[in-house]
Amino acid sequence: MDRSSIVKVIALMVTGFGIGIDFTGALILVPAIESSFDADITSTQWVLNIYALFFAMTMVAGGRMGDMFGHRKMMIIGLAIFLFASVMCFVSPSLDFLIAARALQGIGSGCVWPCTLAFGATKVSRPEHRAMIMGMILAGVTSGNVFGPLISGAAVSFGDWRFFFLANVVFSTISMVTALVLMERETQHKKGEHIDFAGMGILSFAVLLLLYGLDVGADWGWTSVPLLMLFFVSAVLFFLFPRVEKRVKEPLLLPQMMQNREFRITLGLNMFNVSAAFVGLLYFPQYMQKVLGWSVFESAIGLAPLTLLLAVGSIVSGTLYNDFGPKRLLFWGYMVATIGALSIVVMPAGFGYFQILPGMAMIGLGATLTVGPSGTAAVCAVKPERAGLVGGLSFMTHLVYGALSVAFATAIMYVVSLSSLGKQLAADGINMSEADQRAINGGTLTTDTARAVMEKLSSEEAEKVKSAIASAFDSGMNMAFVFAAISVSIGVVLAVMLDEEKLHKVES
Repeated sequence: MDRSSIVKVIALMVTGFGIGIDFTGALILVPAIESSFDADITSTQWVLNIYALFFAMTMVAGGRMGDMFGHRKMMIIGLAIFLFASVMCFVSPSLDFLIAARALQGIGSGCVWPCTLAFGATKVSRPEHRAMIMGMILAGVTSGNVFGPLISGAAVSFGDWRFFFLANVVFSTISMVTALVLMERETQHKKGEHIDFAGMGILSFAVLLLLYGLDVGADWGWTSVPLLMLFFVSAVLFFLFPRVEKRVKEPLLLPQMMQNREFRITLGLNMFNVSAAFVGLLYFPQYMQKVLGWSVFESAIGLAPLTLLLAVGSIVSGTLYNDFGPKRLLFWGYMVATIGALSIVVMPAGFGYFQILPGMAMIGLGATLTVGPSGTAAVCAVKPERAGLVGGLSFMTHLVYGALSVAFATAIMYVVSLSSLGKQLAADGINMSEADQRAINGGTLTTDTARAVMEKLSSEEAEKVKSAIASAFDSGMNMAFVFAAISVSIGVVLAVMLDEEKLHKVES
């Protein structure tokens, strides 16, 4: 690459780095947020899910507006939104306020990310460098994934998880300055574009209702009429989505693209690679803090085998793409990730950190071999002027399914751990109300509600309860990874079905 291209790539990597810090850094704060707002895991999972959902649903519009008005301009607008939302996260007086601010962060990231990918895909010196450039951009993101937990740990060490969002303010400001100084203005844009707000609205609302139903299911009762009505409305919206898409001028999924079997498979491959990684990023830190008793900073270090592999692997997968092709990389990546998720389930609980270490490493390796190649394959399958649209579309499927995976896994985890907790307490001869069991289920004993429950117990009973909670959390986490393993294994099948020779450019 020439010097000009290198400068552009550096600017894009800096922007990706800021996005990467926010994602993993916020995840590792979940136990601290639970304690701060007296909440449980089914509520605090929205810190991840609302961000992922709004990130995902904004990306297609962000990518298309980047094609229309300039990728550089949309990146700067998105970074400004992200910066403002980070300030709102810092001053959040309640969990609901924090969740709303995280949604706004997702909107900002959704404007930034597809334009970052599109700029990298279209502003390089030669087409053969595209896969490598995409890998380097992803390396910027995953490097941020590595440092995000460390910044979270440092924030909690200084006494308040909110300090993490001040770091977001700093890095988003740096990204804005970098984009303004190092990235050139675009003079030619796609004209005559239309944005499918109707399709995005229906799909967003359908997913949001489904996520909310999975959140409140344990409290409302899985067979309760209100919950069944919630799921019914969500299903109706999912049913209406393709019918609405047939009526809009430019739908989210262009017919020319969806007629290509290989392109459809590639979109599927962008979905299923995220299950084990998302579930791991949510539950590995909690396992280390709630079961092993590690501090936030120690759990950030403990998460390094996953985050480091994600960072290093993005560069490696980018360089391997042209040599080995997406099919082989995707097949082995999905296979390794599936084995990694299953290893969490079968490893004995008494192994402590080593129960999750092999699986963590394999999930990280599997993600490195699938995330970059699946996204690159999707972007490379279209004309350069559609790169922003497809970059947004591929990562939209990636993040929407990631949010759904976390919601399903958390619902499974909560039900299984609650059942296990009740059985162990009964076996230990401890009589505890269902409401009190729900208050301590999930392992966070530093909330006001959980403290009130534990104060009712004698010291001997408290020790038995703590042991039961840790065991129940482990049982619930194992079942969450059973779901993740099944989900990721679908990617193995799709990788086998992929025909590289037919992965041709889609005319649009």
